[in-house]
Amino acid sequence: MTHHITTTLLRARVAISAVAHRLAGFLVGVCMLAGWSVAALAADQLAVFGDKRYEWGKLLPEQVEVFRLTGDIERGKEAFRGCRGCHKADAGGLSDGTYPRLSGQHASVVIKQVTEVRAGIRVNPKMEPFSSDHAVSPQEIADIAVFLESVQSTRDNGKGPGTLLTLGKSLYDKGQCASCHGEAGEGKAIRAYPVVASQHYGYLVREMELIQKGLRGNSHPKMVKAIAHYTARDIEAVADYMSRMPDYRLALQTRSR
Repeated sequence: MTHHITTTLLRARVAISAVAHRLAGFLVGVCMLAGWSVAALAADQLAVFGDKRYEWGKLLPEQVEVFRLTGDIERGKEAFRGCRGCHKADAGGLSDGTYPRLSGQHASVVIKQVTEVRAGIRVNPKMEPFSSDHAVSPQEIADIAVFLESVQSTRDNGKGPGTLLTLGKSLYDKGQCASCHGEAGEGKAIRAYPVVASQHYGYLVREMELIQKGLRGNSHPKMVKAIAHYTARDIEAVADYMSRMPDYRLALQTRSR
């Protein structure tokens, strides 16, 4: 009998040994609490784009498989070669937002997005050929995910005009943005909430517009509700504010001092 996953625990671990020059990946586990179990979904139960059966937090069989693998940063760096044409060698994407900045993104987020693109849940035609079964294996997805989480891009990201930052900050802090994506835009790896700090302005605007129109496919219901009333001006304002947040790793280091 198939059970819905009502809670998941994604635990990421990246161990770096400067002495041994070994870069270890992460180990992600799916937590099965008493009374709940994880069972693979039958093929006819998989939701695709536009299917109302899609539920955030209900793992696909392939996601369960990938989350149980141990990713390796060095292997991920090599596997990422096929992604460099769009996302560039430093994983910084393009400043105009055509391709997002992936450096520093949580491994859990990368895994979720790649597997849901190739499952037909998230609509992303440009990504489909590169995320297909023929392009990357489950192990390579895990490897690329931990590699991206470890990368820092030195290039500046794309930012907006800077004229609506007060409004953007108000929307981010007082709306539901900060409650999920964090005060520093750091996201939440354990829930696969993405990092938004230092993301390209153009990408942020486009994705929020797609979410509003119901064209992204795998949006969190809270996100859909939070920005449903946003005007174009609101979207531009909050996108600009997020794009100007510093790399969350630097921000969190400063805060801890």
